[in-house]
Amino acid sequence: MPRTPHKDKLLAAIANPKSRADVSLLQQALAAYETWIADVESLTTTGKQRVLDMTRLLNGYKDLLEVELIARRGSDFLKRQKGQLKLDNSVMEEFLIHLIDRRILTAVPPFDLEVGPRTAFMTFSFRPSSVQNLRGKPEIVIKAKDQDFTIGKTLHYQMSPDAAF
Repeated sequence: MPRTPHKDKLLAAIANPKSRADVSLLQQALAAYETWIADVESLTTTGKQRVLDMTRLLNGYKDLLEVELIARRGSDFLKRQKGQLKLDNSVMEEFLIHLIDRRILTAVPPFDLEVGPRTAFMTFSFRPSSVQNLRGKPEIVIKAKDQDFTIGKTLHYQMSPDAAF
């Protein structure tokens, strides 16, 4: 299922009780978002021309969202909190997802990639107190971090101190 970070932020802003004065405006933004995405998905161009076409559509949507809807017509709350609500930067996060496409990048692998915001692996270690247990089942600590944009694949792994597992 494709990730939609910007749409998710619009829906969250619409549901936010502090955005009550801007619900109509945010619904207009959501309708414009749906048009933007439909227009991107209907493009038939490839390569550099596709990127140019996508960028033209992106700029049209961003200008409408940031200038016309938020800056000109938004409440003081929306103008002050647009960064906190991630209404502007999530547009770019979502645009990047659409760039990872075989019609643009010919080197994209033939398997499905997971693209967009994800929780990603950071580090793997053994709990210091469990190093003595390396022959048995040491306690493993895996740290992850939420990323705004990733390109990857979910990996599954197994470990054992026994080479014959």
